Amino acid sequence: MCLIFCIFSIVKGRLVIWFITAFIALQLFGQANRLKEFRKELILATSDSAKSYYHSEICYVWCESNFDSALFHAELSYDYALKSGSTILIRQGIMSKGWAYDWAYKFDSAKYFYKQARTYSKENDDLKGEAIATFNLGVTHYYEGNLDSATNYYLKAEPVFRQVGDFQNLSRLFNNMGRVYEKTGNSEMALEVSRKSLSLKSQLKDTKGIINSLTNMSSIFQRIDLYDSALVYSERSLALAEQEGDSAAIKGELINLGIIYKNLDQPDQAIAMYQQAQNIISPDDEPYILSEIYLNLGEFYLGQANMALTKKYIDLMEPHIEIMESLESTMHFLQLKYAYLKATGQFEKSLASLEKVQELNAEFVDEQTVQQMNALEQLYEKQKREAEIAQLNLDNQNQLAAIAIRNNQRNIFIFSTLIFLLLAGFIFYRFRNKSKTALLLQNKNKQISEALDERELLLKEIHHRVKNNLQVISSLLSLQADSLGDQAAVDAVLEGQSRVKSIAVIHQKLYSGADVRGVEMQDYLENLVEEVFRGFGVDEEKVSYEINAQDLKLDIDTLIPLGLIINELVTNSIKYAFGAAEGLLSIRLELENEKLKISVKDSGKGVNEAHLENSDSFGWKMVNILAKKLKAEISIKNESGAVIELLVSNYKLI
Repeated sequence: MCLIFCIFSIVKGRLVIWFITAFIALQLFGQANRLKEFRKELILATSDSAKSYYHSEICYVWCESNFDSALFHAELSYDYALKSGSTILIRQGIMSKGWAYDWAYKFDSAKYFYKQARTYSKENDDLKGEAIATFNLGVTHYYEGNLDSATNYYLKAEPVFRQVGDFQNLSRLFNNMGRVYEKTGNSEMALEVSRKSLSLKSQLKDTKGIINSLTNMSSIFQRIDLYDSALVYSERSLALAEQEGDSAAIKGELINLGIIYKNLDQPDQAIAMYQQAQNIISPDDEPYILSEIYLNLGEFYLGQANMALTKKYIDLMEPHIEIMESLESTMHFLQLKYAYLKATGQFEKSLASLEKVQELNAEFVDEQTVQQMNALEQLYEKQKREAEIAQLNLDNQNQLAAIAIRNNQRNIFIFSTLIFLLLAGFIFYRFRNKSKTALLLQNKNKQISEALDERELLLKEIHHRVKNNLQVISSLLSLQADSLGDQAAVDAVLEGQSRVKSIAVIHQKLYSGADVRGVEMQDYLENLVEEVFRGFGVDEEKVSYEINAQDLKLDIDTLIPLGLIINELVTNSIKYAFGAAEGLLSIRLELENEKLKISVKDSGKGVNEAHLENSDSFGWKMVNILAKKLKAEISIKNESGAVIELLVSNYKLI
């Protein structure tokens, strides 16, 4: 799993997942034969080294389908490696455990063993093993959605693969970097690294790898609407797949060509591709492949007003849709079904399909989000004004009633009977009017409550988008740092990246938490320090940290400047406090005399108080400016290391 990525073709906003399903089908087909061969070799093996090797190979085969078996053989591989004393096999045994957890989507455990393998390789001067473990760490971060960390690991592994001449893994690394750049919208860089991957695979005569890269290139060109170029690469990929007799790749590429021809407004060629794919499929093929063929053929025959064939392909596709987890394919199927039912006059059923599409459609574009936010705010203000007007009307009616009562009392002896009738009528009118007003207020309050709920969801969506944008900026800063030659400039860019991450973590906590008003400080600070440690490559076995935020929760206006200040103080401690020595970094937040006290302490070599207070560095200037915004007093002292305390007056607890 760690060395293979999904190949996504994006057409008109719809993710089409083909190459990965074809690859999985091919792997499952050959799994039994490989297991049989490796088990035969294992029986014949006499040395601990050979047994360790074959258990590792069997582990990798089982990774695809059975976690327990994979982990069992990984443990045996490691045990025999220890007996053999081979550092390469011991590293491979540790890595095998990482594979087992990685394929099972247990990424925390996978990263633990990959880090162990990297450390062990480094201690034994195994550059190739260290690079492979680093590469695998990058892939786990990719699958977790942390593209910034994935890119950093890839960039660390790349020069080592070059140095040791491991061009097979280097070609895979370029392939994976292409996926990252494609996801972040950098199509130019995605094409550049994908071409490098294709060139290396051509030199290695890795035909299956070449097919993979050609499909990737086609996917990238489709993303940027260059379908003529995509056609060239897909046709080359299909020719190679046919030459190799790779049936899974042939099916996937025929479908890919169908998508390309459809976007080139060549429906006859598109349908020809789907029909060719239909001729070679079997009921055992992956649901994604079957459903895409049936879906496109169904759409074609719907356009030809051939309702019988349209219904045939809808019926063929429906059982596969039920077991798929692809939101895009499900929505596309429901849209086709809706169009068919509507065209055949089955309006009630067509409405049900349309409602399902609407339920699944959770995509928002930025402009729509802003418009909806403005509309909701306007609705909220309008309903608030209407509620106030209704209350004023009620007050006015009460005042009129009081005046009428006083007037009636003056003439009670003369008009007693008339007053009684008028009073009874008035009371009845007032009761009915008040009931209507109360019902109106109740409905308005309900609408306001629903509007506020929608507003909170949209706020979370905005925080999510802000976090993603900040993550892209962080990745760009990382890439910029790698292209700089001046170390001072590199350090400045990396510090800027760290500050961006400190803000990104805030937005991540806001959209992932239950309350968008504020963030739990304990959780936020732990994430912030981990990001800074990771960014500066801190060895946590030498430098540790402890955080005590006493369950405090702060709003975003307080947290952004405070997070930047703490980020800067932690960065300074990492850079200047410890050197090569071991140490402890301590962060404490507490309330003291109605003020918020923040203490950042390290066990390092201390600080020159006068020098720091008079420093004109950008970081210290930023700390002082942000401290003024928070109305904070800063104190600097030495107590077995540097201690910097802030006493904040301008803060808001949630």
